[in-house]
Parts: sequence; C-alpha cells; structure tokens
Amino acid sequence: MARLILGHTTDTSIKVWVRASERWPVAFVDVVDCDNNATGPTKILDAQPMEFYTGVLEWKKLNPDTPYTVKVAFGKTRGAAPDERVRDAYTEGRFRTFPAVELTGSFSFVLGSCNLHSLGILERPDRAWVEISRVAKNNDARFMIHCGDQIYSDIPWQPSIDVQFFRDKYLDAWEDCVPARRTLTELAHYMILDDHELINNFDTATGSSTQALANAAIKAYWEFQHSHNPASRHAEHHYHYEFNYGAVKFFVMDTRYYRSTAQKCLLDEIQEDDLLRWLSRYRDDLKFVVTSVPFVGVVKNSEGDKWSDPAFEAQRSRILEHVLEKNVSRLTFLTGDMHTSYHATLQVSRGEKSTVINELMSSPINQYTPNIRPEQIYNMNHSHTLPNGISTLSSIDPDSFYGNHSNVMVIDVDMTSARQTVGYKIFRTTKTGAGPSGKFHP
Repeated sequence: MARLILGHTTDTSIKVWVRASERWPVAFVDVVDCDNNATGPTKILDAQPMEFYTGVLEWKKLNPDTPYTVKVAFGKTRGAAPDERVRDAYTEGRFRTFPAVELTGSFSFVLGSCNLHSLGILERPDRAWVEISRVAKNNDARFMIHCGDQIYSDIPWQPSIDVQFFRDKYLDAWEDCVPARRTLTELAHYMILDDHELINNFDTATGSSTQALANAAIKAYWEFQHSHNPASRHAEHHYHYEFNYGAVKFFVMDTRYYRSTAQKCLLDEIQEDDLLRWLSRYRDDLKFVVTSVPFVGVVKNSEGDKWSDPAFEAQRSRILEHVLEKNVSRLTFLTGDMHTSYHATLQVSRGEKSTVINELMSSPINQYTPNIRPEQIYNMNHSHTLPNGISTLSSIDPDSFYGNHSNVMVIDVDMTSARQTVGYKIFRTTKTGAGPSGKFHP
C-alpha cells in the first residue's frame, strides 16, 4: 500500500499523507533541504485504526520554489529510537515548493483520470504509472491533477455498503501497483472524486440505499484522497477547493456528491456560490476550473451525467451568464471521464457581449479504449440558445482528439508574455508514445 503521498503544496508549505499499520502505528516524518538539513523537528503521527491508520501532517515556513525531501519511518511507540523504526518502499519523496504568489513564469502539470485497476492481469495499471512517472519527469511537471475515478469500486462487482470494501479498492489501486506508489512520492497530487469512487452514475435522487453506500465510500475517499487536498472552508461533505500556482488560479469542483437530476444540479448552492465568487475575484487572472465531467464538450448520450444534459441546463446557464455579465476572461476547464482526450472551445454570446471558454480533457489513465471517432460520442459543433437568451457554440477540435487508448495530458502554461499561452501534449500510458498537441491563448 502507498505509505506516502505528497499533497497540497504552496510557496511555503506542503501536506504530507502517510499510512501506518496496526503493527507499526506511529509515523515519524521529516522534511529536509537539499543539503539534508532538517527544516524543523521530526513530526510524529499516532495513526488511528478508525482512520485506517492514515493521516496528514502539514509543513509550513518553507522557502518558495525550493527543493525538499520528505522521509517517513514507522515505529511501535512515540518513544521509538531511530534504530527501532522501519521504512517501507517509497517512503521517501521529493518535491519543490511553488513559486511566490505574485510571480509569473512558465510551468507544466499533468492531467489524468479513470484509473482502472480491478481486473487483474486483464488491465493491470503498472505500465501506465511507469509512463506517468516518466512523462512527469521529462516535462518537469510540478503537480498532477487526478480528475476522478482514481478507483473503480463497481468493477467487476457492485460495491458493498461497507467502508472496508472501499478501503480495499484503494489498496488494490495503490498497493498492487508499485509504480503508482512511486509516482505518488515524486510530485504534488490534487484529487477529486467522480462516480466510480462511489458507484457508476451516482445521483442523490436514486434513494436511501445509494446514500448509505455513498456515506461508506466518502469515508474512504476522505482517508485516501481528500485529506491531503486543500482544506474546505465549509462543513462536512463539501469537497470542492481552491489552490494557486504562483499567479495562476485553480478551482476544483465536486460535481458528484450533490448531483441530483431531481433537483437539477451538479453543485449544491454553497459550491455554486463559491464558484461564482471565485470567478469574480479572479476575473482577469489566468485560471482553470476542474470538473470531473465535461462542461464545454456536448455529449450525444449524456445519461443525466454531464453538464450538457438538459437536467443541468439551468445551473450551467447561470454559470455562463455570470462569466458573460461579469466579464470573466482567461478561463479554461479541465476534465476527464469520457475515455477520450481533446481541446474544445465554447463561444458564449448575448447581445454585444461575447467570450470564449476553453476545455482540455484527458482520459483514461489505464483502460482499454477502442479506436473511437469523435463524432461517435460528441456533437462536434453544437449551437444552442439557453433559456436566459445566451447563445453557445461548442466545438471540439478534431486535430486535438485522441480516442485510441490510455493516456495523460501534460499542460504547459507560459505567463512570460502579455498574451499568455496554454499548451497541451497527449502521451500514451500503456506504451511509450505521443498523441496530438497544440496551444491556445485563453
């Protein structure tokens, strides 16, 4: 099992996730600089069985844009001497703090989703994670965004209403796959759930038994994923969050936990309000919004599960109206889910006002995908007038489309000139190779 995950990072801090065990329940964590000098006293975590021996420690007062190493050891008691502690494989990680918030420059990050792991020899993810590690290193990626379906709880069998069932799925995804364990220690990781963390096409409108299952799934999701994300500003069961890399802003939406076709929403009122306020606050900044299902691309069979589905048109319309009326610019959505990758644009207009929103999709990390043609599953150029009078034209660039097999996307951000540039490169994960690439000015 993964024993170390490098989580939310800032210019002066990092969240470090660890998992101890019943036999070795105490974690000893150090962060050292490039000269192996300690940045502070050893932090000690008394891991608890009710949290499946997982926990997070946060380091602060680090220097911006500086390399550090995390070292984790485990002991039987808090008083265990250094020679009484043990280390597991991949319990040492290396990271670089983010640049100071006011700085601009160039950087890269990795986007991926849909990590199928539960079919044994048929779909082992080992090679995929070897390639992800290689791609991240070769492109000097500063962090990775996991855009949903980090586990598949419902393949090959339907999940049980039991938190241990979901914990075992994380063990299956991150213990059996040693290259994944390694990659989780090599750069910062940001994660958000989608349906397979719970059950396929999860919708709160489907009944109490599904909600009971979700409660068990969310407990495990918190332990393994959300605990090392940025902290939420709200009470329990709000999993959206924000973070910055230098002057670039990120908002990560939870489009799953409060999804309801009956109430016609993907986001609850609290999250929608947070999103709109964030868009206004950073109106002129380069920014990315992460959504586990596509916002810009229009899916032919939306199954009550995508932003383009009629059930969610009113909420999508409110977001687009806010973008248009508040003159929000430089906005790009990041998404996954569809087992394809692409660059899409959404032209939005009403009266004399107009804007263009971009979207980048990357999916799947590991899963067999036939040679899909984009017109099979997407409306390639879809014009529509929303109830509030806003006209939209969603277009998927056919030259950017990749539907052949497993992949991740490297996103390059160049802030060095007045006309900022976002580039993308698609890389195969089940073998070495590259797919389409391109760039645009958001």
